[in-house]
Amino acid sequence: MKRRSLLSSFKYAFNGMSHALKTQRNMKIHFVTAAAVVVVSLLLKLEVDEFLWIFLAITLVIVSETFNSFFEEFLDFVNPQYHEAVKHMKDMAAGSVLTASIFAITVAIIIFGKRFGFDLSVYASSVLFAYLFFVFIISIFIKDGKNKDKDDRTKKF
Repeated sequence: MKRRSLLSSFKYAFNGMSHALKTQRNMKIHFVTAAAVVVVSLLLKLEVDEFLWIFLAITLVIVSETFNSFFEEFLDFVNPQYHEAVKHMKDMAAGSVLTASIFAITVAIIIFGKRFGFDLSVYASSVLFAYLFFVFIISIFIKDGKNKDKDDRTKKF
């Protein structure tokens, strides 16, 4: 197998990100939002540590969306017909994007709130914790969109 150059590796990576940006609506939304947040961050002259949190949040969302898009395309390629297991895999990948996005919103509220004279860290953090708690509670009481007790009763018969 031919070894590719470092330049080729970067070219392939840019091609992959370009493909995701061209074909995925949510990736476009994430990129536009990220650009707006970077512009606002520059206008507000954020501190270095604040920039790092903003860039970490942006990176997590973009990486999560990239993997989500990859999994969706891969699973559709491998198994084009509907299958419940494939649906669950896609839903889990989408859930990672949602979690990263809520983290990014939490970071933005804390940092930008502070810049405008509001300490919203407790409120923003509680939104993130409430989301995680909600997902945890839902996972306990609901199984595949149905009540767990009902499923257990039908399995006994």
